[in-house]
Amino acid sequence: MLALRPLQCLAVLLIGILTTPILRAQDAVPAAAEATLEKPAPELPTIAEEPKTIDPAKFLPELLRRKATVDFSDSSLREVVEWLRSEQGFVVLVEQEALSNVGYLPGDPYSDQLNDEPIYLLLNRLRKHDMAWFYEDEILHITSAEVASEHVTTQPYNIREHLDAGYDTDPLIDTVISTVASDSWVENGGPVGAINLIGDVLFVRQCDKEHLQLQALLEALLHNGRRTIIAEPLQHETLREKLKQEVSVKFRDTPLEEAVAELATETEADIRLEASALEGLRIRLRQPVTITIDKRPLATVLQAMLLDLKLTYVIQDGVIWITSQEEAGRVLKTAVFDVRDLCRDNSEADALIEAIISQTSDVWVENGRQDADLRPALPGTLVVYATEPILDEVLHLLETYRTALRSSKPRAETQPVDMNEVITVYYRLDAPMAESLNIHLPFMVAPDSWKRQSDDAPGTISLIVSKAEKVAVSSGQSPPSQQWVPKSVLVITQTRAVHEEISEVIRRVELGDNQGGFGSKSGGMGGGGFGGGFFAVPENHVP
Repeated sequence: MLALRPLQCLAVLLIGILTTPILRAQDAVPAAAEATLEKPAPELPTIAEEPKTIDPAKFLPELLRRKATVDFSDSSLREVVEWLRSEQGFVVLVEQEALSNVGYLPGDPYSDQLNDEPIYLLLNRLRKHDMAWFYEDEILHITSAEVASEHVTTQPYNIREHLDAGYDTDPLIDTVISTVASDSWVENGGPVGAINLIGDVLFVRQCDKEHLQLQALLEALLHNGRRTIIAEPLQHETLREKLKQEVSVKFRDTPLEEAVAELATETEADIRLEASALEGLRIRLRQPVTITIDKRPLATVLQAMLLDLKLTYVIQDGVIWITSQEEAGRVLKTAVFDVRDLCRDNSEADALIEAIISQTSDVWVENGRQDADLRPALPGTLVVYATEPILDEVLHLLETYRTALRSSKPRAETQPVDMNEVITVYYRLDAPMAESLNIHLPFMVAPDSWKRQSDDAPGTISLIVSKAEKVAVSSGQSPPSQQWVPKSVLVITQTRAVHEEISEVIRRVELGDNQGGFGSKSGGMGGGGFGGGFFAVPENHVP
């Protein structure tokens, strides 16, 4: 994990108040007026620890979530299939042609085990051998991972409860396609995923695994805690506790597989070597390991033991897997964070995201990378799609913010502002967009309120050239190339009410209307009822 920036920088982010009407165009909300009447600031919401996970078992048929204890050491896939049929009552169809295409036959050696765990975890681990499964018409299909990825279905998801809870359809859909297997959606250039909104129902075409993740995400958006990882079996929380357990080791030229087995026995954790990943790095199971550590957490011991081998560990399918760093980087998880105590409206949510991106590892899509993404599904609800170490980093940063926030003096809450008050707002935009809006806005928004229509009207609009901005452009290069983008500022004097309409027009010009969401309500544009917001971060937009 990377070290955070100095505390002074953090304090500026936390305590800084927006004292100028200059706003980012993407915030699309007028600056808050100075408070004339003040009352004590409200108490911060209490953030619950639970739920820590949304167990996917609750969305699976009873046969798949049934727990079992079985040992398939030195067995074959045929024996696993026979156990599923005779002992567990499954109707199993083994697609032998698909398996032979990935070099696996039913009689080939296969080892696994369950210790009072759901059967679906055993099936999920087939992926380590380029195999997979899907369940259709009460038949369990065992096939190749490629064939399973082509098995797509369309399912409806009623989101009325989410709309009643304050979610808007456009941000909700954006959150789904950005944080649930983002590279699988057609909107993102993927092969299969499609999503459409009809009334209060989302119709989603996806693979079975992604449907399971979507069900868990929708559940987590309604019921979340400090950090709620979606589609994670309850066994993973137990494994995370095991990683905190202190152990002492003294390995001297100990074979890697023996060292891992000893740690697994001592901590009673299911720790395994991912053979295919080790083979790719030409690391033998009997690779000698030499290390001495006294009373340190299991996680620390594993990191130290694996560092020189360029290996790491990842929690997946009820197991702590020892694998390559490359393979671990492919295991992306989605977590929902309750941040109601850190942001209460859209501008605060944007500022919080900006703080997270600038204060954590450089992995974010917003920085031109493809490793991680984060979305404010609702002010106070943050969804992050990343590897588990990055999720840990975000959680640690949020806890640091909370500590700083509670030690700072709360700001007072303001009374509702006068929407007829005339204010001046600076909207900084890409130059071509600003030039076009300078011409069209007075005709698109409240036409009678502009001076060019009537001398008694309050509205004026001016176009000012601003300094260019360097942005990262991803074109398959590593790192992304840098490009200068010309910027201009629209200086608009209008009533607060008209500014809200202008903000919505700018948002729609930038992002367009989601094709499935023409009936959705727009996102909240309120100016923050908590004294300008905990995370109002000013920018130097205009010389």
